[in-house]
Amino acid sequence: MGNQFKEIWQSLGANQRISLILASGLVLLSMIGMMIWAAQPDMQLLYGKLSPEEAGKIVAKLEQKGIGFETGSGGNSIYVEASQVHRIRMELATEGIPAGGSGPGFELFDEGSFGISDFVQRTNFLRAIQGELSRTISQFNGVESARVMVVMPENRLLSRSEGQDRPTASVFVGGGGLSTSTVNSIRHLVANAIQRLDVNDVVVVDSQGNVLSEELRSDGLGGGMSNDVMKYRKQMESYFTNKVQSMLDRVLGPNQSEVRVAVDIETAAVQTTEKIFDPESQVARSSTFDEDSMTERETSGESSNTAAGVASNTPAAGGAGGNKVSSLKEREDKNKVRSEQYEINERIVSSVQNPGSIKRLTASLVVAKRMEDVGGQLNLVERTPEEIAELTDIVLTALGIQLAPGQAATDFVTVKEMAFAADPFQDHGDLLKDDANMQRYIELGKSGVGAVLGIGVILFFMQMLKRYKPEKISMEVLQPDQMLQTRKMEDSSVVTPEMLNELIRQKPANIGVSLREWIGDEVAKK
Repeated sequence: MGNQFKEIWQSLGANQRISLILASGLVLLSMIGMMIWAAQPDMQLLYGKLSPEEAGKIVAKLEQKGIGFETGSGGNSIYVEASQVHRIRMELATEGIPAGGSGPGFELFDEGSFGISDFVQRTNFLRAIQGELSRTISQFNGVESARVMVVMPENRLLSRSEGQDRPTASVFVGGGGLSTSTVNSIRHLVANAIQRLDVNDVVVVDSQGNVLSEELRSDGLGGGMSNDVMKYRKQMESYFTNKVQSMLDRVLGPNQSEVRVAVDIETAAVQTTEKIFDPESQVARSSTFDEDSMTERETSGESSNTAAGVASNTPAAGGAGGNKVSSLKEREDKNKVRSEQYEINERIVSSVQNPGSIKRLTASLVVAKRMEDVGGQLNLVERTPEEIAELTDIVLTALGIQLAPGQAATDFVTVKEMAFAADPFQDHGDLLKDDANMQRYIELGKSGVGAVLGIGVILFFMQMLKRYKPEKISMEVLQPDQMLQTRKMEDSSVVTPEMLNELIRQKPANIGVSLREWIGDEVAKK
C-alpha cells in the first residue's frame, strides 16, 4: 500500500501535488469542524427574562450542582443541555427558584413564626400579597417585569375622615405597548386580591412614566364625570354605526357607503315624588259618640200660710205667725255629642330616572354614485329620489326611530350621494404585495444558490480527485537487439536522435510519458 501511494505521488507533478495537499487539508478541516460541532451539547433555554437577582441565584445553584450552562445576551437568559432542562427546572422549583417576581411570595410563611409580633406578621402578609401579584402580572403578554405596592390603612376605632380608611394599590409594569384590555385586567386582578380595594383605587404606571389606568377610571354616569359620559356615548355611537353599516354593506356592497350616528345621552339623574289626593274616594278613619245626662232635685219639709211677700220675709212678721211653707225643686239635663273623621284617599308615586337614556338619535349617510356600463364605458349615474327615500327608511328602521306626527325623516337622517375619492393606499398595498413576493423569491433564490454551490463544491472535489488519480499506461519497451535488427542500428548505450525518431514512429505514447517525467524531474530539481 505504501509503495503504491509512493508511486502515485511520484507520478504527480509539483502543481498537482500542491493542489492535492490543499484539497486534502480543506476536506480534513471540514471534517474536524463537523466533528467539533457534532460533539457540542444541544443547549436549550432554561429560563428567560430574568432579573439580575434571579439570574444570580440560578447561576449560583447551577455552579453548586456542577451543571454546565451558558448565558444569553444581556445576562437575562440561561441555557443548559437539552437533556437536563426539565430535571433542573423541577429541582429549582422545589427550592422556590425563580420566584418570578420582584419580591417574595407566600413562601415567607414556610418557616416558623414563633415569637414574631403581630405587626411583623401583618407586614409579611402584605409583602406576600405584593409578591404573588407581581409574579402573576409578569405572566401577561408584553409585561417584562411588574412591581405592586399596596397601602393598607391602620386599624382605628374612629376614622379621621371618610375615604382615608380604604386601601390603595400602585402597579409598575416594565415594557410598552400594553393594550387597554390588559391594563383593565391588571386593575381588576389587584382589586379582587385585596379586601375592600376598589378598582378605581388601583393605578397602573409604565416604565415611561405614563399613567395607563387614567382613562379607565370610572365613577359612573351619576358622578357627573365627563370622561364617563364620553366613553358611554362613544360606545353607543359605535354600536349603532356598526349596526347600520353592516346592513348597508350587504345592500350596496363594501366601500360603497359611509354612515355616522350621533347619540344624545341624558346625563342627569332625576328623582320625582308625586302625591295624589282623590276627594271622591273617602274612607272613615274614626267615629266618636259622647252622651251626657244630669238630674237636679231640691225638697223642703216645713209649710207656712203666710203669703209670700215682704211681710213674710221680715223677722217680725215671721215671729207673729207660726206656720212654715215646704218647697220641691227638680231639673234634668241631657247632652249628646257624635264626632266622625274621614280620610281622603292619598297616593304617593316615586320615580327615579338614571342617566344614560337616549334622548335623540341622528344619522348621516354618504352613498357612492353607481357605476354603469354605457357603450363600453363606465359612467357615474345618480340615484333616483325614490331610491334615496328607500335608503332613508332603511336607516330609520335600523336605528329604531319612530316618527311622531309632524316629524319628517330628514329631521333624523341625512342621505347624500357623492363620488368617493380613490383609495390612496390601494397602489401602496399592491406595492407591498409585490415587495413581499420579491422577498420570497429572493429567499428562495438564496436557498437555491446555497444548494447549487454546495453541490458544485462536491462535484469540484470529485473531479479533482479523478484528475489526480494516476493513469495506467501500457508501455512497450523495445529491446536494442530488435531495433538494431529492424533498423540496422548500431548497438550503443547512447541515445541518438535517430533512435528517438524511431521510437516516436513506433510508440508515440511512450515518448509523451517520458517527456512528462523529464519535465517533472527538472521542476523538482529547481
